[in-house]
Amino acid sequence: MKRAGFSLIELIIVVVVVAIAAVAIGSAFAYMSRSQTLAVDLVGATQAAQECAAHIVGQSRRPGTYASGPAGATACNAIPAPAGYARSVTVTNVVGPSGTLCTGAGWNCKSVAITVTRNTANVTVNFMLVNY
Repeated sequence: MKRAGFSLIELIIVVVVVAIAAVAIGSAFAYMSRSQTLAVDLVGATQAAQECAAHIVGQSRRPGTYASGPAGATACNAIPAPAGYARSVTVTNVVGPSGTLCTGAGWNCKSVAITVTRNTANVTVNFMLVNY
């Protein structure tokens, strides 16, 4: 008499296929979670860098004082960096070749680079301050 049902080999094949699918789905969820965390870190780092840049520009708004504002790593100490974020500010004097913007009569130029990092997220905002 023949019985209806599944053989042991068929059941093993189904279990293997379901296990492979579960591993693939788990990997996809792990990747999406890491991607989401990185996106949140990038947004936070960008906001912190832009806030620092606005603070630096806001401290010297009058014409003729743009490049005489705060300099160096202490430029944004008045605004605390968000928890878990590291911020560095680099301000360098820019001296261009003769006849360029930064060598004109009374012109003074500074290059500002603000870098904010958290985990693997790294954001840098660069801009120039120019006295005219």
